[in-house]
Amino acid sequence: MQQSSQAPVPRIGLVVSILVLASSVSIMSTDMYAPSLPDLAEEFDTTPTQVKLTISLNLLAFGLAQLIHGPLSDRFGRRPILLWSLSAVVLGCMLCVFAQTINQLIVARVFLGLVAAAEAVIGLAIIKDLYTEKQQVKALAFLGMVIAIVPAMAPILGGYLHVAFGWQSNFVFIACMAVFAGVVIYRFLPESTVPNPLALQPRRIGTEYLRLLRHAEFLSHTLLLGVALGLIFVFVTAAPFVIITYLGVPVELFGYHQAAIVVSFFIGSVVASQLADRWSPVRLLHWGVLFILFGSLLLIGLIMTNQMTAISLVAVYSVMTFGMGPLFAVAPSRALRSIKSNAGSASALLSGLEQSIAALSGVAVSVLHDGTAKPMALVSFVLATVLLGLLIWIGRQRRVVLTG
Repeated sequence: MQQSSQAPVPRIGLVVSILVLASSVSIMSTDMYAPSLPDLAEEFDTTPTQVKLTISLNLLAFGLAQLIHGPLSDRFGRRPILLWSLSAVVLGCMLCVFAQTINQLIVARVFLGLVAAAEAVIGLAIIKDLYTEKQQVKALAFLGMVIAIVPAMAPILGGYLHVAFGWQSNFVFIACMAVFAGVVIYRFLPESTVPNPLALQPRRIGTEYLRLLRHAEFLSHTLLLGVALGLIFVFVTAAPFVIITYLGVPVELFGYHQAAIVVSFFIGSVVASQLADRWSPVRLLHWGVLFILFGSLLLIGLIMTNQMTAISLVAVYSVMTFGMGPLFAVAPSRALRSIKSNAGSASALLSGLEQSIAALSGVAVSVLHDGTAKPMALVSFVLATVLLGLLIWIGRQRRVVLTG
């Protein structure tokens, strides 16, 4: 723990509650307005592919920016970067509200992704700064469970706001949340680290990142997380057009469909936690990948047999997100075993690489847009196949360790 021994360590409940609030702003900034996407094509007189880029490029910027937010928080402290980030989120939201063209909205969304990324990476660093390993496990478990609810609730709220007040109201709501989170952090969250004047040296950052990238266990499990998260990003990017435009579901009801796959992921996480005492981590990973591969094949089967409905699409996608539960229960802890120092930078690489890889999946499904669910099925199957390859690589690592 890096916090000075002179300062009392704040209660876990208080810190996690504050981090949940800040992280909720960050998460909502990425996909709360997903139900508005089909209407934006008409609003800006543009193509669905261009509109999807407001999601996929935002997510890519969100992932890449974490690589610098971590070192920034090592250099200047966690609190200042969080407060700066939330202030910039307000500005980014206002740029979105007043965008007059699709290109202006894309630029505003990229900016919003860059600045909102801080909350995603700094929360992990704060918990590592303040608490022992056992306390970290409890804090991260609670943080993960609560934050899992936000992606389910955000599109539901966003859909109703869109119908009642227009798509811009989503960004006004996020801006208000950012202001509230900033006030709470300023008032209640203490600084958790001693700023390191050397933390922003390019050579230092590069050396630390390179060390982690050369660590096979860190890299393989981080890639596993990124590819698995890509399945969620594929849904967030493409599903609004498939479910609302292609399958005719009302805008305000789309959020419930996205909530279903998040609930499935949550259930998968709970099941994995219950099996963790009896099953090995490797066995949990195997079963998670198996569910994802099976779900991707079911999705292809739906398309080939013309059985596609909103409910059937969500049902087979829920099979995949259920399988993600074991992956996200196991892979982060195995990757984090490589993190021994510079918590901000190390957390940044873990989260940034994961988010960036996943965002590329959203870009891919945007480029392949044809108005149907075929691009979703294709990209999902490719991702499932890559997961299988990564699982084989992880298995080989384990055999090398056992025989070494």
